[in-house]
Amino acid sequence: MRPLLLKSSPTRFSRADATATTQGKLHFRGGVELRSSDDGFGGLSGLLVSTDGSRFVAVSDEAHWVTGSLEYAGGNLARAVGDTIAPLLDLEGKPLADKTGDAEGLASTGGNDITGDLFVSFEGDHRVWRYPFAKSGVEAVPVNLPIPAEVQGAPRNGGLEGITLVADGMLFGVSERFRDEAGDYHAWFLPIPPANPRGGAVAATARAVSIRAISPFAMTDVRRLADGDLLTLERRYSAVKGVGSQFRRIPRASVEAAAASGAATPLDGELLANFDAAYEIDNMEGLAVRTGEGGETLVYVVSDDNFNRPVQSTLLLMYELLP
Repeated sequence: MRPLLLKSSPTRFSRADATATTQGKLHFRGGVELRSSDDGFGGLSGLLVSTDGSRFVAVSDEAHWVTGSLEYAGGNLARAVGDTIAPLLDLEGKPLADKTGDAEGLASTGGNDITGDLFVSFEGDHRVWRYPFAKSGVEAVPVNLPIPAEVQGAPRNGGLEGITLVADGMLFGVSERFRDEAGDYHAWFLPIPPANPRGGAVAATARAVSIRAISPFAMTDVRRLADGDLLTLERRYSAVKGVGSQFRRIPRASVEAAAASGAATPLDGELLANFDAAYEIDNMEGLAVRTGEGGETLVYVVSDDNFNRPVQSTLLLMYELLP
């Protein structure tokens, strides 16, 4: 564990139109580009923001926790301040390194808050670990969360990319590149064992479902909104068109029905916004949500720079989800 010094610079919304503030149903509420001289900083793939917006926790695809605080001006995101960077620990309390700890998804027993225990999903060796973060912070030693065996069939770099708490004792996880015979993305409702978290079989309530794929996008994260709908973050890349991202909103009724009895058709929902290279984006991978002081839904996204600086960058952007 060591202090993290961040340089935080404001970023624009659109590269093409200085007056633009909205794309689809997402209204820009500020953003920053983050830089650090710490060699371990970068590759951010999972994100949580506290309910008051003052703190954040992220995980990286090279096995690090990143924590810090957020500052606002006129209600808009204005600055991020680093706190701590530390290696994720394994089941024996030893530091993970590089791709042995390719952390992708991040969820909390506190819902969308950073309180309680934190769950981290990993690619490569596909797994989900539960960290007692509220008790031990970045020095937390995890326990294993049992997951369905079919998750192990995911591509090495296409497993559980996003996870979120959807109900007490239940996570929802989406795969990045693991598709079924119809070409849709595998997803699962993952029960959280109430006791004996170090082992045991997956409870009978574990359920496999799917999310309709929209080519050429891949799933990168998912969050449960306050009304029970699911918000997805999806990403594409083309050598010709560059990066792109989109957001979908899957209705609560569909989610609850699928959790109870499965779904004959893939989960799907309204396309809220679609960003291309005309906007200030990068490889957007991490998603967080919270409710603002006026009751509005605030959406945060962070980019994974793949440690490919200065070609890529770490962006932390905030939007308001419009009705």
